[in-house]
Amino acid sequence: MKIYRIENEETNHGMWYRLDGTFDPFINRLTDGRSKDLPMGFNERYFTGGQRWQSGAGSIEDMRHWFSELDALELHQNGYKLYQMETSQFIVVEHEIMFTREGIASRQEIPLNVVWDMKNIL
Repeated sequence: MKIYRIENEETNHGMWYRLDGTFDPFINRLTDGRSKDLPMGFNERYFTGGQRWQSGAGSIEDMRHWFSELDALELHQNGYKLYQMETSQFIVVEHEIMFTREGIASRQEIPLNVVWDMKNIL
């Protein structure tokens, strides 16, 4: 399955949690932070089957919905990038696709200007 995720290239940290599962909501540091009010507290489902599951989106359109152009720019300025990943380990739940790092078969960066109209905010 194809999934999309914005994460820090060096650390693989997401918007709310570090790779190790520590709560660290980077999204609260963004000017717009379109998705900052999503309920992203601890949930057992991210540890189903003794594995660590992470959150992604099922489409580019979902990424536009959850992150504004300004969010995308500020994330990029802080080492975050948008990736398209192919994974064999996934669980589809409402508004997200959960996946494991072990199930990733391929990962490629998608330039921000493919998804957001970046010239409007530069």
